[in-house]
Amino acid sequence: MQSHASISGTSKHAQVSRALLNDIASGKYAVGSMLPSEPTLAVAFGVSRQTIRTALRTLRELGLIEGQQGVGSFVRAAQFTARYAYSFDSAVDLLQYAVSTSVSILSCEEISLDNIQADRLKRRAGERWWQIQTVRSSQQDHTPIASSRILVPYAYGSVLKNLDQTREPIFALIQAQMGVTITEIWQDITATSISETDAPLLKVPAGCPGLSIERRYFGRNGELFEVSRSIHPAETFNYSMRLRLALPEQTPAAISNLTAHHV
Repeated sequence: MQSHASISGTSKHAQVSRALLNDIASGKYAVGSMLPSEPTLAVAFGVSRQTIRTALRTLRELGLIEGQQGVGSFVRAAQFTARYAYSFDSAVDLLQYAVSTSVSILSCEEISLDNIQADRLKRRAGERWWQIQTVRSSQQDHTPIASSRILVPYAYGSVLKNLDQTREPIFALIQAQMGVTITEIWQDITATSISETDAPLLKVPAGCPGLSIERRYFGRNGELFEVSRSIHPAETFNYSMRLRLALPEQTPAAISNLTAHHV
């Protein structure tokens, strides 16, 4: 049985998922048996039914349980296939994701932004940046989770020293060593196919489905200090997030951070 740490995150539903995974692995809920009802689980864990539903969905995505309308959830398997599930609720969870996986630094080189890169980043062509290529893997079975290319302004190059000796993400190193505070993260998620370059790194066939996640990190003055683009194999990575919506009586300012970006 793979470690419950493959379900990462600090949210309540992630904690419930890990607890239920342990119960299934230990035989408390045998294969073919029914799990307690949602109301029963909600009382047992002291959480809402919505939290229980989210936790059960994670277990379904891992192939551990199966739901039947009007009946409930029963245990389908005691061991899940290699699929890395992660729930992101905040920048803190992004940090947790990074330190709970292992990373290999493939390259770190100085580049000059070409016209296409400069236009995409709203910068000037010719600016010097650092480009880092990494592969991040599950600590449990070393399954590749992401092939990433990260861009960092040249002035922050000092944080890249001994990068292969830490699991801290680059944005956290910049915060700690350069005194920069993250105030905003832009994130774009798109469907893609795994390229011939990324396929051997991710140990999947070229052309198979993948998930592209680009994040841009901004400081207090709106300065862009990191851009990362990660390619995840569709078969081994699941992305979920929680959005807390403001009530109708709250002011528009309270929900100004909830936006949609269309390409």
